[in-house]
Amino acid sequence: MNQSSILQTFQRSKRVAMSLAMVAGMLLLSACTNVRIIESHVQSTPQWTAPAPAKAFYRWDRLPADVNNPQAGWAEVQLEAALAPLGWTRNDIEAQYSVWVGVRTAEFIADPWGRPVRSPWTNHFQVSVGTGYRPHGVGVGLGMSTGLPPFGRSGFPPPSGYAQEVSIIIRDLNTSNVVYQTKATHEGPWADHANILPAMMAAALQGFPNPQVRNRRVDTTISR
Repeated sequence: MNQSSILQTFQRSKRVAMSLAMVAGMLLLSACTNVRIIESHVQSTPQWTAPAPAKAFYRWDRLPADVNNPQAGWAEVQLEAALAPLGWTRNDIEAQYSVWVGVRTAEFIADPWGRPVRSPWTNHFQVSVGTGYRPHGVGVGLGMSTGLPPFGRSGFPPPSGYAQEVSIIIRDLNTSNVVYQTKATHEGPWADHANILPAMMAAALQGFPNPQVRNRRVDTTISR
């Protein structure tokens, strides 16, 4: 094989390699754009007076006002699916523990970096889903963008963000004492709460029943 043939072969191989790299890059970019990361800030407090059980039966604990609340039922269905892989099974007759779950969401006015101008739970429209939370009503919020380049976003209305919160409390039915409580919070630009809240429940239960770190950040990947 002469030098010209070797050079042509090298150039063809180089073009093929570049084409394969471009295809791989496009596939990776496509995969990344189809998922998002939900960053949950989790606070857990285990208070077991005896070694935490690897498996247990539980029943739901509801406030009287939530007995026939379909929103509370939705939250319980989602949490039941998250508890099952952890060895916790719903059994109202043989229950050793009661489980309370509450979720709530709120829309807030954001600054140019997506952070709340003020608390998401103050003077904003809120929607509550799940046991133990009542809608907080409608308030009036006022905010403005700085409009500073390159991050500022000028104009009205100002940008909005969304806050979600999941709380779980487990009680020992023999003593009525709380043995485990955990809460996950998230703030971001997405309003599809029905997709985000189940991911946050899984984050709240990360490390259950004895998480090594009580205050932690847990990232969960979900589809867009």
